Amino acid sequence: MDKNELVKSRINVFFGLLNGIVSSLQTLWFIPYVKSYLGTTAYGYIAVINGIINTLMVISLAIGAMSARFIVVELNKKEYSEANKYFNSDLFALLLLGFITSIVGLIITFNLNSVMNVMPKFYREVQVLFLMTLFSFLLQMIGSPFSASFYFTNSIYLNYIVYIIDYLSRIVFTVFLFHNGYVKLWTASFASDIVYILALLFYIFYCRKNIPQLKVTRLYFSVKHLLSILKSGIWFSVSTAGNMMLSSLSSYFANILCGVFITGVFSAIMQLNIIENVVLNVLVNASTSKMFELFSQKKDKELFTFIIENMTIVGIFIGIISGGIIVYGTDFMRFWMGNKFADYNLLIIITVVYLPLTLPSQIINQSFSVMNKVKVPAIATIIFGFLNLLVAVILVRVFNLDIYGIALATLIVQSLRDIIFYPYYLFKTGYKFTFRICLPYIISVINLLVSISISCGIKKIVTPSTITNFAISVLLAGFIMAVVSYLLWNSLKRILYKNTWRE
Repeated sequence: MDKNELVKSRINVFFGLLNGIVSSLQTLWFIPYVKSYLGTTAYGYIAVINGIINTLMVISLAIGAMSARFIVVELNKKEYSEANKYFNSDLFALLLLGFITSIVGLIITFNLNSVMNVMPKFYREVQVLFLMTLFSFLLQMIGSPFSASFYFTNSIYLNYIVYIIDYLSRIVFTVFLFHNGYVKLWTASFASDIVYILALLFYIFYCRKNIPQLKVTRLYFSVKHLLSILKSGIWFSVSTAGNMMLSSLSSYFANILCGVFITGVFSAIMQLNIIENVVLNVLVNASTSKMFELFSQKKDKELFTFIIENMTIVGIFIGIISGGIIVYGTDFMRFWMGNKFADYNLLIIITVVYLPLTLPSQIINQSFSVMNKVKVPAIATIIFGFLNLLVAVILVRVFNLDIYGIALATLIVQSLRDIIFYPYYLFKTGYKFTFRICLPYIISVINLLVSISISCGIKKIVTPSTITNFAISVLLAGFIMAVVSYLLWNSLKRILYKNTWRE
């Protein structure tokens, strides 16, 4: 990786993490703030509208999810005619879908009581909210073919900047209006509409400037190329549904099998995983552009090495966070949720201890999208989703493990998929088996143990008895862990990857 690419990758990671921080701020502070002004009932309409729009998003995902992959791969091959066919087929299909969605949206707007219960005093505001939220969705959908240019130029950070501006504009605009007595359901959505109108114009400008070979013309529309995008996109959507069954439905299983109170405890503990998922998404997205380039140039050995390298980096980052959560998790829960949440240390450990081993495999999963090998992993993920439910029922009902059975089911099934199936299928795609695939997992375990040891040592020196001491203790442990992990990474890289590592 040359110096320019390295700088861009670091910028991508920085703005990705910043986006995660701002997103967390919106979740932890802004949502309760809005609810305090609107009331729980009125705020519930926002959640319902977002749910309806998210359903539409799943439909559009089948068309737009994989389009960037086809466009960027052909651009890297310098097959500009093919790139234009994928680009224009995707764009015109999304425009048609957008038109149909707009018609359906208008029908829903004028018949809102047929799809949801709305109190008369909020009816007009909810109608406006729905139209504004729908408009923002359509802008993002139409802009997705142009955003492929960010992957081609390895400038994903531009997408993150748009998201950050969106979050901040929603907060600033809403706070300003609320403090001046203008309290409406749709204030945040209005701010998003303005942001995404400007974002769409920027996407088009950036794409035309950096990829002048792409032309918007119906002459390049191809049903064959659209079907190729749809075929892969549908399986990508299936994979997304399977991932929801493995992760998001754990709280639902807990509610059905274990009861309401313990589900609340489990859901609160699962919030600790948000940090790791934010870091994971940033690192995976930061690696995608280079994967596209190496795959397009048929540099299979370099691509495999790149996958191993990024799996190791993910494992090191997640190991640091998981080690910190294992040691400081109960203290955080005590300060955040109260003393009644401080008695579930074992549950906290079970929910995070396996993540340094499983999350690095999402780099492998991303490589399947790059190589357009998404069908088998998608089917497998659905199967593992049902297996997760089966194992949870057995552990809770047969072995009486209660909420620990839910957590253990997720640990077992995700480990089977991520540690065994993903590497196995990677070699089935054409790579010759090598034990180098084991190295990221070994390094992740080592780093996790080091992280736990350092955190325990710092915790004894700076006891987190108060919020201030807790913050100092966590920051100090995190800094030391980061330095040690960096030194460990460089040592292991020279020893384990000698003569095979990309220089």
